[in-house]
Amino acid sequence: MIIDVFKELNRNILSLIRRAYLMDPVRYVYLYYDIVYYPEFTEAYLNVVNNDIVGYLLIFRGLPYTAIHIIGNASLNALDEIPLNNRLVIHAETEPKYVNHLINKLSSKGTISLSRDLTMICWSNSFREFIINDDAVVIRRLSINDINEFLRVKSIQGTRISEAEALIRLSSPHWHYYGLFMNSELVAIAGTYLKLPEVWVVGDVFTIPNYRNRGFAKAVVSVITKDAINSSAVAMLHVDEYNTPAIRVYKRLGYIAVQGMILLNYNP
Repeated sequence: MIIDVFKELNRNILSLIRRAYLMDPVRYVYLYYDIVYYPEFTEAYLNVVNNDIVGYLLIFRGLPYTAIHIIGNASLNALDEIPLNNRLVIHAETEPKYVNHLINKLSSKGTISLSRDLTMICWSNSFREFIINDDAVVIRRLSINDINEFLRVKSIQGTRISEAEALIRLSSPHWHYYGLFMNSELVAIAGTYLKLPEVWVVGDVFTIPNYRNRGFAKAVVSVITKDAINSSAVAMLHVDEYNTPAIRVYKRLGYIAVQGMILLNYNP
């Protein structure tokens, strides 16, 4: 049975989604989070068999592009209504035939690139803290007082954001940035862009090029992972399967790969 979540939303459907999320946070964290916190930007379609979710399609329009998650045995009918004049980022953990269908459809309308991401998890019993013993290095949570340094680093990263967006990221409870300062200069960042009591999703890990290969990114991710674990959550992140250096760093911190997903980028 296919359920259009926002046409049929009631307490039973919310309970079904929350139960699935608590049983398998990795698979259902984005579905649960977007429905609860950003319903105005979200479409969701569940495939339910015997009161269990066996797949879902999640469409999120709260970003500069449309983000789509195709998980399990999902109904793809709603994708036919999505305009193809904007960028799409599709995360798929489903049968290859569905991925191939999307590739064939989208490649006739624009350009696509295909990669594979690993989802990695760190639990309290697997975490191995990494500390840099250098008096010139300070790692702390960033605040709105750090906005100028934060914007400078984002500019070097090549991700220009407005001052208003930076203020949101540095003050919203949904975001949680740490920075590494070398002699009072912000040179590395990492943040969470999704926080629930059970899961924090870590991302936006970046070190200024002149300061790389010193363990700075590892140290910042270590601090934010420790913060998640101290809050009784697990830390989760995504990394390209060919980014061997990053995977090696995350494994040394105690992260374990638990899921592989196809990442399909479409540009009209």
